[in-house]
Amino acid sequence: MHRRFRGVVRVSERRPDTSFSLDHPQGGVANPRGSLVVDALVWGVVFRAPGYLFDGTIPLLIVLAVTEWKSTKSLRWYLTIWIVAGLLATGFPVSDPLGLSAALLAAFANGYLYWLLAGKSAGDWLQAWQMREPNAGRKLLNYAAYVVLAYLGYQLSGYLYYGGKLLWVTALSEPGPGTPPFRVEYERELTASQKVAMMDFPDPVSCLRKAETDDLSIDRLKEMDWDRIDNDEEANVCVFRLLGSYENLSYATGWFEAQGFYVHPNFSSARPYKELDGTLRVTGVHSIRKDGPKFPTTGIIRRAFRSIPYSMSVDATWSKDGKQLLWVQTGFSTL
Repeated sequence: MHRRFRGVVRVSERRPDTSFSLDHPQGGVANPRGSLVVDALVWGVVFRAPGYLFDGTIPLLIVLAVTEWKSTKSLRWYLTIWIVAGLLATGFPVSDPLGLSAALLAAFANGYLYWLLAGKSAGDWLQAWQMREPNAGRKLLNYAAYVVLAYLGYQLSGYLYYGGKLLWVTALSEPGPGTPPFRVEYERELTASQKVAMMDFPDPVSCLRKAETDDLSIDRLKEMDWDRIDNDEEANVCVFRLLGSYENLSYATGWFEAQGFYVHPNFSSARPYKELDGTLRVTGVHSIRKDGPKFPTTGIIRRAFRSIPYSMSVDATWSKDGKQLLWVQTGFSTL
């Protein structure tokens, strides 16, 4: 079954017919007799907990700083922080018992892990330094916690840099639509992350692998640089820039196949899927289970999280006459 995967990957609400999926010909089917507790345990601890831990860089730094300063060692304190954080991150899904159970279990797992790393000895090194006893409180777990802190500090620098970009496009200088002009479905207001992607990738050349010339021939447009892509918004913007540079949708199948995507005959340039409003859709599918995530291309942890879905699809929707690209939507399928 398909679920939103908050904190790790974002699953598109709108996705093509997955009957031709490379890995699951019939799509995921939920087991109505499955145990709610078991499902929540697997989903919360195995999938959501790592996502909360990885994406919770700033909360972790704040918690560590405060607990070290105050020498807070109570397990309840750590669990309370993470349970509240987990509920806030999932919007208190009281109408979804499975989602609520998963959030609570993930939060509990993170709180307990963090308490094991630093909570039981919080403030020991500070007290030892104040007492000028260099050997007091120097435990192996303390060193492990400081290594984690150094890693989180490194991650925090990336968050701050990206946060600066979000602030820039939101409050200081909103980017233009670029070339070709980027659009989203339903003409809804652009998000800050989409604006950042538009700023970083303003034209087709910015999405291509480096070359000696800025030639935009039919074949050159197929050389998308996936190494530059870090998130869904950047993928959507770059695919739009490149596909939108073609005259019509007849080039879409060849472009998708050049990226390593599979295009089903009923969703191809020759036979695009016709929506109820008459617009035409071509869809490319990438098997993450077989070939790994398409992006990001570096970073063991980031790629591990992106490997959780079993496939990725990209919908490219054209006008009724097939001459104008309207929007692009990236989606991920999870069990």
